[in-house]
Amino acid sequence: MRTRRFSPRLRRLPPLAALLALAVGAAGCASLNPGSEDAAAAASGFLAAVQAGDGTAACAFLAPVAVEEIEGDEPGSCSRKILQLDLPAAGKVTGSQAYGRNAQVVLDTDTMFLTRSGDRWKVLGAGCTFRGERPYDCAVDGS
Repeated sequence: MRTRRFSPRLRRLPPLAALLALAVGAAGCASLNPGSEDAAAAASGFLAAVQAGDGTAACAFLAPVAVEEIEGDEPGSCSRKILQLDLPAAGKVTGSQAYGRNAQVVLDTDTMFLTRSGDRWKVLGAGCTFRGERPYDCAVDGS
């Protein structure tokens, strides 16, 4: 059996640096799925804006590619068209998972997909229906 020897540099790690490394590692474990709460809040905010009839606010929650998909060949029409889609009412979040720059938020009324844009979560897919092995079918589909 081969034993592993640590580099002399690592053995001389100053105690303060070792404590800092331990603290950073512990902080990383404290939040095993960073961003999932923020993604859930963005998903809920989007559906609440749609439910309130505020198309402008709803479109502000959308990723640019989702806005383009909704508008089609009619730029500037997102705020009107988003309210014409058959989107569910805002429901209770039952699960949220962030995977790097993407997230999936499951509500009791909908499944939504989001992407990170700058420091905010933006909706890529909403009004999504699970279809087994096939991709979700979404009313808002910015994929």
